[in-house]
Amino acid sequence: MKRIIYILFIIGILPIYSCEDYLDVNVDPNNPADAPAALVLPSVQLSITGAVSNYYHLTGSIWSQFYTQSNVASQYISIDNYDIQTTFLGREYQELYAGALNDIRFIKEKAVAEEDWTINLMATVLEAYAFQILADLYDQIVFTEAAQGGSGNFAPTFDPGAEVYDSLIVRIDNALSKDFGALTATDPGANDLIFGGNISSWIAFANTLKLKILMRESLIPGSTTPAAIGTLVDGGATFLTTDAAISSFVDETGRSNPLFESDRRELNTSNNLKGSFTLMNYLSSNADPRLDTLFEEPLNEGVMRGQIQGTNSLSTTELDPDDISRAEILATDPAYFITASEAYFLRAEAAARGFTSEDAESLYNAGVTAAFARFGEDMEALAASFIGVGGAYEYPAGTQSENINAIMMQKWVSQARANGLEAWFDILRTGIPGWSPVAADDAAYDPTSLNGDGKPQVLTWPEDAVTFEAQGQYPHRLYYPDRETDRNPEAPSQSANTIFTAVWWDVID
Repeated sequence: MKRIIYILFIIGILPIYSCEDYLDVNVDPNNPADAPAALVLPSVQLSITGAVSNYYHLTGSIWSQFYTQSNVASQYISIDNYDIQTTFLGREYQELYAGALNDIRFIKEKAVAEEDWTINLMATVLEAYAFQILADLYDQIVFTEAAQGGSGNFAPTFDPGAEVYDSLIVRIDNALSKDFGALTATDPGANDLIFGGNISSWIAFANTLKLKILMRESLIPGSTTPAAIGTLVDGGATFLTTDAAISSFVDETGRSNPLFESDRRELNTSNNLKGSFTLMNYLSSNADPRLDTLFEEPLNEGVMRGQIQGTNSLSTTELDPDDISRAEILATDPAYFITASEAYFLRAEAAARGFTSEDAESLYNAGVTAAFARFGEDMEALAASFIGVGGAYEYPAGTQSENINAIMMQKWVSQARANGLEAWFDILRTGIPGWSPVAADDAAYDPTSLNGDGKPQVLTWPEDAVTFEAQGQYPHRLYYPDRETDRNPEAPSQSANTIFTAVWWDVID
């Protein structure tokens, strides 16, 4: 396997995007040479990270209105303006399929043959994580027949996203049912870049991922997942209380955080991503100290200031970019799979909706605290004043709707500089934060007011978006990459699945 050579670089971090020769999911990948499964594990982890923590995270961060495109650059205008084409993120799609999922197939087959149940669980969780992202982005995906290029199947069929979800739960449960104390189970140690081989953390990761999958479908009318959520949570499953992340990046070429590497080092500029007025206004209105960790002070010294979403066509006389805060992105930023705060907020939402018997308020408080703690102990200490009596983020002693609004708003904030794509999925799933009926520079803009569905009217319509005149249209998915539809006759129709077509769990208008 060509990718085995990447492991030689594992003393640092392999440069995932150093090669343009991406394999196609529908061509025979170079099958792995025989190698210990544990040595292939870091390649898989970094392959997923290279896709999810780079342009997927970036796209979600712009659509979730954490960032917006600067008016003196153009790198991400198509994302900011919802002008997505069928070539968009084709590399990431191929990296997940021909890179990560192909390698995972090798790891799982070898681990099962050797009854190495720790490695099998790790591979299964990573597999489920990658497939869930693909199903969330495209709905119907190559799943049952994925990574079978070597068998001569160059036109794999597409499975409905709901069926993929059901199968992922079965796979996770099967991996969790094995004996991790068996003599044949091995500890990958440092080859596991996420938890260093700690099987208890992987079990918690598996359960948290399972909870996320179940919660994603829970608002579909008639869904049976609320009962499954109650069984999972109240049945004593453990969940993440620490971040599932790769934290070993350094400030060297090819060894940095993927988004820093592509946006800052490769483009050699920090002028593309500006702080969105939407998030910055929310934080400043609440005197939230995370404002200073998520964004840089403008070059023209003064107060932190965001750029109104999608105003990338403004001239420099209309908007001086040096008056606007840039996104804070560091070479050493971790790449997050699931944060501890996300895990707490998942459980808090489940409890608030009555799916479980846990205490929603205590889980919400833990989520806010964990979100602050990501930026250090001093920040963690400040969380108490925000969730305490009279604090800006005190858990409301009100209706279920008010409780869920609070949970989802804080979950939205917590995903900034962590997992923008997950924030966007939550907006699609719950409608929180909701959309403002007026522009951000309108005197009537009030993010504390509620829309007709009782949700905070926070998000603003990007002013240069291709759908600006038809407000109500925003991306719900991605197009299948051209290289998939051109080579696979089984691929779904692009015209029937535009970026404005909702996937099966996306039922909130």
